[in-house]
Amino acid sequence: MRSFRLNSWACVWLAVLLPGLAWAQAPSWDLTPVADGVYAAIGRNGAFGNCAVVVNRDDVLVVDSSMRPSWARELIRQIKKVTDKPVRYVVNTHWHPDHTQGNQAFLEAYGPQVEFIAQRYTDEDITGKELQYIQQTVTDLPGQIAKMEASLASGKAADGTALTDQARAALESQAADQKAYLAELQQTHIPARTLTFESSLSIQKPGGRVIEILNFGKGHTRGDAVVFLPAERVVVTGDLLTTGVPFFRDSYPSHWVEVLESVRKLDWTTAIPGHGDVLQGKGQIEKLIAFMNDLQGQVKAAVAQGKSLEETKKAVELSKRLADFPVYKTPEAYQRAVNVAIERTWMEASGKITE
Repeated sequence: MRSFRLNSWACVWLAVLLPGLAWAQAPSWDLTPVADGVYAAIGRNGAFGNCAVVVNRDDVLVVDSSMRPSWARELIRQIKKVTDKPVRYVVNTHWHPDHTQGNQAFLEAYGPQVEFIAQRYTDEDITGKELQYIQQTVTDLPGQIAKMEASLASGKAADGTALTDQARAALESQAADQKAYLAELQQTHIPARTLTFESSLSIQKPGGRVIEILNFGKGHTRGDAVVFLPAERVVVTGDLLTTGVPFFRDSYPSHWVEVLESVRKLDWTTAIPGHGDVLQGKGQIEKLIAFMNDLQGQVKAAVAQGKSLEETKKAVELSKRLADFPVYKTPEAYQRAVNVAIERTWMEASGKITE
């Protein structure tokens, strides 16, 4: 199985999938109330993954911790502006770096009383994949930075064309950002999970709040967690649901549709997605389900006809669904995300994903 790995161009790759990623400004968080004591922490200016904050009577639960400890520390500063209660729970919705690598900031800020919670497979994948990603990126990133600096020194892009002023500014910003990322990764560790679960975990807090942490099967990864607040009718989805086409690299497309159907059936009116703005109502999850069903049908038909991956990419036509994902400013940006989805779906339909 080809595993998900954000290489040392992690932010560049995510910028392809998440248009509007900024480099020049300091990453920050919009802490937006969505229910009583419940906040969506929407990443801005480069902090491209979302988190969620649930302020209980005596403590706080945080969902996901972002890509870097420094970004998580900024989130903690924002949390302290709305409550002086301690964070006692950090739930990781899945193992990917942009949802886990800030975990240590909560241990540093609040001590060993913090419970780190994950579905069992996510726990295994943080140890088996995410820690390898950190080690590999620390090894690879200096070479990538050197290439950027060489390009800046020569004034030429990788294809030999002259850098425009805009391209130079962007590359300078990216090089500086990646240097900062390398420095952080060299000091990054992910605390061990203190609590894991299989299909569900219920936390009942004084004052009557119920927090359900649910797994509906394989989807974006093999161990996705959904955090559901039934009384508040709020769901936190991780990357099972985003405002764009979610990243498919580690996914199980045919199962993912079933998982989304299960999430859709929960009684919620507000969703905090893994990336993008807060969603009101179920319109976006229904559009994503329609996209995935269309994708599945076309890819399976192509595989049945014996088409190769490249032939399948040419045969699958999903441009009509671009309007369902207005986050994409150009058809080309949308198609790049779609191509990743086609590739993973083709691999699954061709029997190349055995796990």
